[in-house]
Amino acid sequence: MQMLLPSKRRVLVSLFAVLTFLLAACGASPAAQTPTAAPTAATEAAPGTEATTPPTDASSKLKVVATFSILGDLVTNVAGDLIDLTVLVGPDSDPHVYQPVPRDSVTLAGADLIIENGLEFETWFDALYEASGSQAPRVELAERVTPLPAGEGHSAHDEEHAHDDDHAHDDDHAHDDGLAHACKHFGDDPVAVTAAATSAEATAVMPDDHTRYDLTLSNGEGFVAFEQDRDGDVLFFLGSETPLTLFAGDTPLVPESVEPISEGCDAVKVVYTFDLEPGSYVVQFGPQAETLLTLVWERGEGHSHSEEAHHDEKDHDDHGHSHGEYDPHIWQDPNNAMLMVEVIRDALSEADPANADTYQLNAERYLAELTALDAFVQAEVSRLPVEARKLVTTHDTFAYFADRYDFTVVGTALGTTTENADPAAGDLAALVNEIRAVGVSAIFADNVSNPTLMETIAREAGVTLVTDLHTDALSQPGGSAGTYVAMIQHNATTIVNALAE
Repeated sequence: MQMLLPSKRRVLVSLFAVLTFLLAACGASPAAQTPTAAPTAATEAAPGTEATTPPTDASSKLKVVATFSILGDLVTNVAGDLIDLTVLVGPDSDPHVYQPVPRDSVTLAGADLIIENGLEFETWFDALYEASGSQAPRVELAERVTPLPAGEGHSAHDEEHAHDDDHAHDDDHAHDDGLAHACKHFGDDPVAVTAAATSAEATAVMPDDHTRYDLTLSNGEGFVAFEQDRDGDVLFFLGSETPLTLFAGDTPLVPESVEPISEGCDAVKVVYTFDLEPGSYVVQFGPQAETLLTLVWERGEGHSHSEEAHHDEKDHDDHGHSHGEYDPHIWQDPNNAMLMVEVIRDALSEADPANADTYQLNAERYLAELTALDAFVQAEVSRLPVEARKLVTTHDTFAYFADRYDFTVVGTALGTTTENADPAAGDLAALVNEIRAVGVSAIFADNVSNPTLMETIAREAGVTLVTDLHTDALSQPGGSAGTYVAMIQHNATTIVNALAE
């Protein structure tokens, strides 16, 4: 027999070792299923099985988009790692004023399912969805919740300017009620504004409707700018018969109507009405106008694109609400969050029936945790006498919390949205007086708003300002409100401790 050379012997030994390893690997048992850890609550959650995630090929995962961080956490608790989840508005970011970026359209175009709040909370989403060309079904988590009317929190701004049906306009644009409302504001203290000399120099110097402006023009002409956040009528009530031209970019827009006023309000001489889409606009007053122009501008009743877009997809029953009709901050009551989780469970099961059992199991576990969360908040709140349960916040996001746990929302600086970041001085003065009258010891700012406004209110009212509530967004992961459960626990404890002092 021919002897192998040492170098060949070493090669054969190495090959034998490799083959032995491969045979051992092929004969091994499949890896055990690894559960997905659910977000840890700050208190002990109700007993239940942790969210489970069966082995899944990454390329076959359901692509799901959630509009903002709180919804993303609810979805994660039901789905675990079974899905490929993208959250558009992340932690510590304000969904009210989010500006979509190009990659959002790409994300929606590739989505299999979209989870949104509904109740016109994500005012920017309809346009984004349409522009993306997405065919993904849209699931509104508010569909099973009984909504509260907007303004249940009794914002000082909302109380003074509550107009409900007073601003409803028929097809003939009969503005009798709107005229009376605007006429009342002509008696308010004016906000002085100097118009720009050219269109290019115009800035957003008339941010608030329901406000009287005394506008100074130069050489009989002036330009101002404003932002429109939704489709709908915008009305300009002028105190003199001044020419008015509205521009979108360089394009002059034709008004729906120009109505001279001869009766009903001596202060108003003419009303210009425009039907506008969301965007930036410049108003030209003049030429040949008076040096000082008094005016009030008003937003009329908006059009609900969401209602139109979904009309053929499903029967809305009582849920096809127009913009601003209902308070959208439904998650502030854990019992509503339970209903939202049920909607998520059913939507995922329908889109991915192969994993329906897992979604059901995870939802049951999380619903038990939310039940424990509600009990935790009730226990915390019980430390505070009912007469001390009074809230003043940046914007009106706690109506559902207040309704569930017997609080009174004394007032808010910005109403139900953070979009109006510059409330009228008279509204703030009224809020300060209300704070003093009811005797609250602390007021609250949140993580999606600049606290400067609330600092001013607290200083004027002589009360403590607490700045670390989390309302419309979670904190960064690992923070005090990194999950929905942690957020509600943190808010409840913070509120009770501040008001108990």
